[in-house]
Amino acid sequence: MLKIDHIVLAAANLSEGLSFSEERLGVSLDPGGSHDQFGTHNKLLNLGDCYLEVIAIDVKARKPDRKVWYDLEVFSGAPHIVTWVCETDRMQDHLKQLPYHVGKVLSVSRGTLEWNLTVPKNGSLPMSGCAPSLIDWKGAASPATKLPDRGYRLSSLTLSHPKPTKLANFIKFALNDPRIIFKKSKHVSLRAKIKTPAGLIEL
Repeated sequence: MLKIDHIVLAAANLSEGLSFSEERLGVSLDPGGSHDQFGTHNKLLNLGDCYLEVIAIDVKARKPDRKVWYDLEVFSGAPHIVTWVCETDRMQDHLKQLPYHVGKVLSVSRGTLEWNLTVPKNGSLPMSGCAPSLIDWKGAASPATKLPDRGYRLSSLTLSHPKPTKLANFIKFALNDPRIIFKKSKHVSLRAKIKTPAGLIEL
């Protein structure tokens, strides 16, 4: 089975992403790190069985020799959720079953962490972000297990897309998590509701 690993909130720069998320959620995010292969950096928030990642291009980093993941090279506008990531220990099996192409499996690292992740060659977001990337922590624990637990939890992730049926059917079968909600909509959007000590907040 798949499981939710993390939700990705992107911004034009990390400071802007942190100002947005920390103001909305009322909590400071914890240190993440840098991704040398993509020239990005992030900060994280424990959500219990998963985590929130705020990510942006690091203007001080060396320019990568490939397209930046999560379509960050063309990101514009206010910080918002751009995609989500599911953990698997059966990467090849789930890649064959997914109804949408989510890219090749790359070996990625950040500090001492190493993992495999699906990343399209052109850095795009499959189904405009509604189709999750797949991640394999290669037998190690997800960063969520090492982040301080501040009492925040994912309540729901609503994925709106013009043609959600194929992916929705697969996710229902392979993930079976009632927090993931698919809606048919003319416009694509991803909205997460987070349970906080101050109540329910939508990102």
